[in-house]
Amino acid sequence: MKSFLMLLVISVLFSCSSQAGYVLKGVFKGAGNGRAVLSVNGVNQQMISDTVEMKEGTFVFEGEVPEAVWATVVVEPEGEETVRMMLALENSRIEMRGDWKNLGMDENKELAVLGMQIIGSKNQDVYEQVEGQYKEVEGLPEFKKFAEMVKKVLEVPEILEDTTFYWEYRKEFDVWFARVKKEQLKIMAANPSVEMVAYELGYMKDDMTLEQLEQVFGQFDVEVQQSEWGKAIRESIELRQRIEPGRPAPEFTLTRRDGSLVSLADYRGKVVVLDFWASWCSPCRASFPWVREFYEEYREKGVEIIGVSIDENKASWEKALDEERLPWPQVIDEIEKGRSRVGGLYHVLAVPMFVVVDKEGKIVVRAHMEKKELLTVVEKVLGK
Repeated sequence: MKSFLMLLVISVLFSCSSQAGYVLKGVFKGAGNGRAVLSVNGVNQQMISDTVEMKEGTFVFEGEVPEAVWATVVVEPEGEETVRMMLALENSRIEMRGDWKNLGMDENKELAVLGMQIIGSKNQDVYEQVEGQYKEVEGLPEFKKFAEMVKKVLEVPEILEDTTFYWEYRKEFDVWFARVKKEQLKIMAANPSVEMVAYELGYMKDDMTLEQLEQVFGQFDVEVQQSEWGKAIRESIELRQRIEPGRPAPEFTLTRRDGSLVSLADYRGKVVVLDFWASWCSPCRASFPWVREFYEEYREKGVEIIGVSIDENKASWEKALDEERLPWPQVIDEIEKGRSRVGGLYHVLAVPMFVVVDKEGKIVVRAHMEKKELLTVVEKVLGK
């Protein structure tokens, strides 16, 4: 009976000490008295704002978040400069430690407590590990040459105007960057239950193939996949799955300059080349001479081009049309919440971008292409 009671007491004590929410403590030597303000925005439409007193550099916030989020803590000592800090807030015991005499400008040219430590947040730890790979990899012996080139670029940015140096630097950069991503993915794979891995993958996803993205995202725990940070990746995967070769091209209707409408469906039975461009895009406009030649050669063979401008400024688009006098149909995309609607349907992240759609309305290819590549694709489609 004594053993049973002892186990019961231990069980109760354990359950009482488990962390249901967060306890965020700040300990800043020399900060004196004042206040601290905690802010979290947009957590499943929930906003957290809390203000507490700071005594002798110490303050404590307590609360709960539905999942890991980015939070801002503004420390306002009496008679001292105010400092804004960010951290990955989660439901655990977290401590921010620093010395107010170490105030200085960080690498982003913002006032910070240099050398500040954040202890107790797994998400913060993973973030620092992943982001730390940029410097860590640069410091490896095999990247000594690259590190020296980076130093030159920082000291004399104009050196990139030297074509020989630029291409050598670009070659070294690409090798370094690939290694950074490799190391970052290792860290993420080792922490599948930490929401921060989804946040970091969100910045990498657009440089990955669909297959790579699905493979990496599939390693994460279900809770991470279903988090707010995971939501953007799920949506990206679903979008890209919908525009894989062989899938029906997303239908759309947009407006010409004269107000008439153009729909993709109007051209069913023809091979359609969607040319996404913008008036401010130099490579786009540099491609028009060879696209014009392509159009003149293939329009009689059942090929049509639809130019889709992603310009936000209609006047700039119209000015470009006057200058270029393009003979194929031209429409301007609709901007929704700062993004191109149709460009979003086709996952257009940069222009120029070509999408080839076959006679049945299915996507053949979606890529940045030069004339030779486009000719090869279209000839293959026409030869079916």
